[in-house]
Amino acid sequence: MNDKSLWSLALVFTVACATVGRAEDDPAPVISLSDESVEPVLASFGGEQEEFRKVVDGKCATDQCEPWRLFPELPGGITITGWIEAGGTAAADRPTNRFVRPVTFNDREEVVVNQFYSVVERALDTSCGWDVGGRIDILFGTDARFTEVRGLELERDGSASKWNNHRFYRLSTPQAYVEFGVGSLSAKVGHWYTTIGYETVTAPDNFFYSHAYAMAYGEPFTHTGVLVNYDMDGLSVYGAVHNGWDNFDSNTERAALLAGFNWTSTDEVTTLAFALSTGDELNGLGVYSERSVYSIVFGRQLSDKIQYVLQHDNAWQADDGGANIDAEWYGVNQYLFYDINDCWALGARLEWFRDDDGVRVPNWAGNTGTSGSYYNATVGLNWKPTSNLAIRPEARWDWFDGTGNPYADGQRNDQFTASFDAILLF
Repeated sequence: MNDKSLWSLALVFTVACATVGRAEDDPAPVISLSDESVEPVLASFGGEQEEFRKVVDGKCATDQCEPWRLFPELPGGITITGWIEAGGTAAADRPTNRFVRPVTFNDREEVVVNQFYSVVERALDTSCGWDVGGRIDILFGTDARFTEVRGLELERDGSASKWNNHRFYRLSTPQAYVEFGVGSLSAKVGHWYTTIGYETVTAPDNFFYSHAYAMAYGEPFTHTGVLVNYDMDGLSVYGAVHNGWDNFDSNTERAALLAGFNWTSTDEVTTLAFALSTGDELNGLGVYSERSVYSIVFGRQLSDKIQYVLQHDNAWQADDGGANIDAEWYGVNQYLFYDINDCWALGARLEWFRDDDGVRVPNWAGNTGTSGSYYNATVGLNWKPTSNLAIRPEARWDWFDGTGNPYADGQRNDQFTASFDAILLF
């Protein structure tokens, strides 16, 4: 299938979907896929700061719009929720190995089940004083490959998986923590998603099916440690001590620090989030050296229907590019979202990610890193006909400015992909 055919199919699909949306005289009301459904907020540091999660979907304020849940609330306020995400990707150049890397998590040119995700949670409630909560996340699917950590799913030295023998479909526990709180102060103890960045692992909390290079290669997914958060009017600040990037319990580990804040303006149209992590991590030479990363996410409600998000990451590690050569990676992501109506939303993403020393983005043709700049331009739709279902088609163009060809079996420096997925909440 050539580029022109793929573009034609994408155009026909988009027009057909838009026609269906216009033909509905009374579109079904839709609630946010996160816990917030009324206030439009734009920026997030990971899946755990839900009040700062950008939501682009229907504005529904009635109880009848709540997603149907398979399991009723259990005694003690315990809930069991989750979702199933499945999707497919096609590349214009049809790589022989069927990989569209370095695009990820949807890195295979086939239909897959990305996430069969279950959450058992007792939400923290400090309205009456001290309280104890907690959460366990179980992820099965092709996305679990990216959330395996040393000492939990992997051996302590990271050499092999403990129980995941399938090449693509695996089982992981990206979160398992206990939470304590009183008033505006809370603390998580255990294994939890990072607060760094804008995009996150949990599918319903992202607009696009595919992920930015910054999220996939420039940031950690999880930490293990203690995270303390304090909420004020329009501002929350937090600090944490953890044992590194994507690590539960390794043979050798070092303590690291994480700190940041989330701010919302009084009119709730502007948000700003900042996070910084620093500590010793294993570098490319197999020894520990200082690694630091910071992330800034700015969000702005431009109108009732238009939202804008800007993300900037910058990271560096000593001796990661070789002896006495410090490695750097950094970039800028921009997002623009438009609410067409209660069921349809249009989104665009433009990214520049610089792997200055070729240590973060593998050249999948030869499994070696290639220094250079990676770009992606993505356009997609979100269709949410009910509060339990979201369908997300997208078209994406990636290109590389540097030495080598990271796409299409190492034959090209650019790549076009068309993708879609569906998310069913339960």
